[in-house]
Amino acid sequence: MEIRKIVLNDLDEIFNLLNQLYKNQLNYEKFKEIYKMKLNDKNSYYIVAIENNKIIGVLTSELQIKLHRAKKQSFIEDLIVDESYRNRGIGKALLQNAVDYAKNNDCEVIELTSYINNEKSHKFYQNNGFNKNSYKFKKYLN
Repeated sequence: MEIRKIVLNDLDEIFNLLNQLYKNQLNYEKFKEIYKMKLNDKNSYYIVAIENNKIIGVLTSELQIKLHRAKKQSFIEDLIVDESYRNRGIGKALLQNAVDYAKNNDCEVIELTSYINNEKSHKFYQNNGFNKNSYKFKKYLN
C-alpha cells in the first residue's frame, strides 16, 4: 500500500469513495470545483491510500490558526476506506500519516468530528489515541 497526496487525476475515484461516506449526496460539479481549488491550498492536506493502482482510502484535513491556540491545529474533515478494504490497517495508516504531518507543521492538536451514531468510527478514533471531549451543533441555513 502507498500513501500519497492527491493529484488532479484522482478526482473521480475520490468522488466515488467520498460518496460512500456521504450516501451519494455529493454534487459532482461542485465537488470538482472545490477539489481543484484544494489542490493549490497550502493549508489543505489531502491524502490517499493506493493498492494495485486503485484508491482505497482518503483522508482530508486542514491546518487552522485559532485565536485560542498558541500553535496551529489540524482538523480532519473526512476519513474513509472503501468498504471492501476495511479492517486491514488502511485507516490507521492514513490517520498516522495525518498525525505525522500535523506534528511536522507545528500543530498542537488534531480535531475531528464523527456522526453521533457512528459507534464503529468512535471506537476506531479512541483506539488511535483520540478522546471524546465536546459536542458539535449545527444549524442549516437555506
